Formats: sequence, structure tokens, C-alpha cells
Amino acid sequence: MKPIIGITAEVKDDKSYYLSSVYSDTVLQAGGVPLLIPLIPDKDMNQLCQQIDGLIITGGEDIDPAYYGELPHPALKRITPQLDEMEFALVQKILELDKPYIGTCRGLHMLNVVMGGSLHQSIHDQREEYSFLHRQNAIRTHRSHPVKLDKKSKVFQMFQEEEFKVNSFHHQGVNRVGEGLKVAATAPDGIVEAVESENHTFIYGFQWHPEEFALIGDEPSKKLFAKFIEAAIERKNKERA
Repeated sequence: MKPIIGITAEVKDDKSYYLSSVYSDTVLQAGGVPLLIPLIPDKDMNQLCQQIDGLIITGGEDIDPAYYGELPHPALKRITPQLDEMEFALVQKILELDKPYIGTCRGLHMLNVVMGGSLHQSIHDQREEYSFLHRQNAIRTHRSHPVKLDKKSKVFQMFQEEEFKVNSFHHQGVNRVGEGLKVAATAPDGIVEAVESENHTFIYGFQWHPEEFALIGDEPSKKLFAKFIEAAIERKNKERA
């Protein structure tokens, strides 16, 4: 049977959910079955995590800085407290179960915060170092700036490219790296662009959106999601053994 991949969505003020179809289409393309995860109470978290075989935390709003011990910066944008609470607990449980995880943009930020790291609430307002524009004004498949991969990272082993251009849609970024996470890629201005867990089987966070590239046929991005589904199948079979 195909693995079930849970995918979180943005929560709007009218209590509706928003999720671009690119996420579910990418999972389907890679051989998984996508499942939209709505807001659920903590008491149901364990059951949900037992049922899914992998998790994708998608892009979205800012994360409440209280999760990493800071007060709101004036440049902080909209936060969604209920989603923060659920995703924090969800990622904690997925890490505990060592199930495959991909976090894109906000998903990278949430992974980093759960593992004890912190964020720049606004990279252009808080970093002393020079930063170029990280929120591009272009279509989502446009590659606006380069990233460089650590050749010793697992991300490099999958992509097999040391430097390439990515899309960019964020104003927050990793500040203090979470415990057990390794920086796998950086932008020319030092912004962390990818992380990987040193203690889990398949836990990755990307500042860019590889799902956009996978869906239009980019081979390295397709390989990432293929490996994700393979890891989900292996984890599923391990539970049945």
C-alpha cells in the first residue's frame, strides 16, 4: 500500500484552510497518498501520528516568537496561535517516532524552533549582515538566488549539486540552529537555506520550495520527494514487522 503523507495547511481568519495543490500533487507524483491535516486537539495527536507515514509542514505565516523566548519585533507579521500550537506538537511527535519529515519555509522554521533553535523575526531588520531580497516578486518557479550545499551533507548526496539557484518567499529565517540539526545549505548572505537532523532517519527543512520544482520535472527535486516516499514506506514496513 502507498504511504499516507500528512500535510498541514494555512488557517485563515474565517477559520477556513488554504493549501496550494502543488503539495498534494507532488506527493501523488512521488507515489504517496496526501492527507490534509486540519486543526486537531492535542489528545488526538498520537493517533494521527500513528496513522500517517510521513509529514510535510508547508509555508505560511510567521511563528509566535514566544516559542523561542522572544517578544514580538515590530516587523513581525501575522501569526496563527492555534496552528503554531498544533504544528509544534505534531513535529515533536514525528521526531519522537522518527517518521520522515520535510518542512518548507515555515516548515523549516518550525522544525528549528521545536529542536530548541530561534529565528530572525525579520532578517532585513534584525541581521547586522547584509541581506539581499528573500521575498521575490516573481512566479513561484522562478529561481531568484543561489544556494551552496555542504558537500558532507545528506542533502548534497541527494541533489548532487554544490550550487544552484532557488525560489525565495520569506522574511524570517534561522538564527540559532536547533540542537541536533546540521546546516546543509546557505545563501550568499549567510541565511540558512537547508537543515538536516543528525539523529533521525529522514528529517529535512528547506527555506526554498522544492515542491514547486519537483512538479515541473526538476530531477534533483523529484529525487528528494522520491526518497521521502521511500523512507515513508520503509518506516511503514518497520511498524508491521
